[in-house]
Amino acid sequence: MNIGCKVHGYGPTKLLLLHGWLSDHSIYSTVLGYFDHDRYSVALMDYRGYGMSSDKNGDFTLDEVAEDALHLTAALGWKSFHVIGHSMGGMVAQKMALRAPERLVSLIAITPVPSSGFALDTATQDFFESSATSDHALTEIFNTLTGKRHSTKLLQNLTKSARASSTTPAFLAYLQEWTRTDFSQTTQGLATPTLVIGGKHDGAIGQQLLTDTYLRWLPNANLVMIDGAGHYPMIETPLEFFTLLDQHLTQLGA
Repeated sequence: MNIGCKVHGYGPTKLLLLHGWLSDHSIYSTVLGYFDHDRYSVALMDYRGYGMSSDKNGDFTLDEVAEDALHLTAALGWKSFHVIGHSMGGMVAQKMALRAPERLVSLIAITPVPSSGFALDTATQDFFESSATSDHALTEIFNTLTGKRHSTKLLQNLTKSARASSTTPAFLAYLQEWTRTDFSQTTQGLATPTLVIGGKHDGAIGQQLLTDTYLRWLPNANLVMIDGAGHYPMIETPLEFFTLLDQHLTQLGA
């Protein structure tokens, strides 16, 4: 099966970029141009039901995404690589590290959902499910995730982009995955070097949650909070976001 993917650059340092629940690969478009093509090879993958893979059926599970990603990187001829996972993609990155630790050089987890998932109460779960068809609900989710700081026009643009990014079945299935999946027992002690990037204005994934999960469970994890960002630092603070990535990769000898 051919999963949707675009590759930019031809450098020796391989990067796989994974998106979150409310976006496809285009969430990284603001920072893509910063990656030096001589230094980096950047693969942007879309999950089944999203973007370039919107016509791909499946179970729409985190395990399925992890397997698709490992097959994709093998097809690209990548023996080792770094994984950058945003939001739900942070869970996928950990699944990949558990399955193929010898292939993952490092993880970069961006405002990531922890491996314990992010449980919602019944009313909030129902509201999130309603966002599959309600633009008002979807816009309010973006408003909360970005700290209720941005213009209505920006929030509407995010909503429009998210609506075009995924099919409804995939959208609803992945919602169940990141809210109700807990594999934290298996990630405790995972030794893969990990950079965790949080946003000070993130209305869901806060610093305390990241400290209590990623820093507590992963012995080689480091947390950096971006003051000007919410849940989408690649959009809200692209220069600072890329600088952190570049510094992390440089420190690892990339």
